[in-house]
Amino acid sequence: MTTAIILAAGVGKRLAATHGDLPKCLIEVGGVPMVSRLIDGLAAAGVRRVVLVTGYGDAQVRRRLGDGPAGTDLTYVFNARFREGAILSLWSAREYLEGPVLVMDADVVCAPSMLRRLVASAHANCFLLDASSPNTGEEQMLLVRGGRVHDIVRGGAPGFELQGESIGFLKLDTAATRLLREILDERVAAGDTGIEHEQVYPALLARVEVGFERVDGEPWIEVDFAEDVERAERDVLPRIESTRIERG
Repeated sequence: MTTAIILAAGVGKRLAATHGDLPKCLIEVGGVPMVSRLIDGLAAAGVRRVVLVTGYGDAQVRRRLGDGPAGTDLTYVFNARFREGAILSLWSAREYLEGPVLVMDADVVCAPSMLRRLVASAHANCFLLDASSPNTGEEQMLLVRGGRVHDIVRGGAPGFELQGESIGFLKLDTAATRLLREILDERVAAGDTGIEHEQVYPALLARVEVGFERVDGEPWIEVDFAEDVERAERDVLPRIESTRIERG
């Protein structure tokens, strides 16, 4: 059974001016917290075991979500060191890195069909890649050669057949998941606790074949700023609803 590990420990400082002390994952888009949208989308894709890594505003998150939607097995993991790197959020959930997993950022609003595509992908290990997304230098870019992802670098790098932004979701099979745990343990033991969790992926990609599904033009957004919330409600949600109606 696949476990979804959702990283939701962040403070969301860039949203504090408009949303106060509300944990980032609870910011509502269309009246629904972002993390609730992900959990519902996972359930629709057949993934009902969810591990939610909290940090900032842990009590608020637990009060709001409770036991989760009916039929969902929701477990909370608290990352007390949430002000350090996001590597510690993923490492905090290391006991769940034993079988097939989805590693997911909580600040993404996307069409449920994108989650279904990731879960159903023929690739045992898989990213969602958007090659149509503009590269401003801030995005986590997946670098592809020979049909597999070789690296993930903020801003990208030359010399690859294809580059595209990572949506923030990664599917791994059991062997890759256990290797990821080993790599995390090594990096944390070495004191690399201030880095992003994506910064451990290159070591994984060097040892495991990871494919990708292209989602160019699909409706999604990573929410970092107040204008992203506005854009999500104005542009992304209507497209998600339109896509749902078109696909029946």
